[in-house]
Amino acid sequence: MLHEYDLYKITLHMDAKDNGDLVCWTIEYERPNENTSELICLMEFLVGLTKAIDDHHVNMN
Repeated sequence: MLHEYDLYKITLHMDAKDNGDLVCWTIEYERPNENTSELICLMEFLVGLTKAIDDHHVNMN
């Protein structure tokens, strides 16, 4: 990733709600050209990671 993209920034924002928490991932990136792929696999990884953390916390209670 470091060598393929000119710039990228990943932000995690969490808000506590009455019935649980809201998680929002923001990925900003700049592709050097049209031949560089989108970061779909990274987004899928972050969604899976968030779900695994949620499952872990649900099973702890």
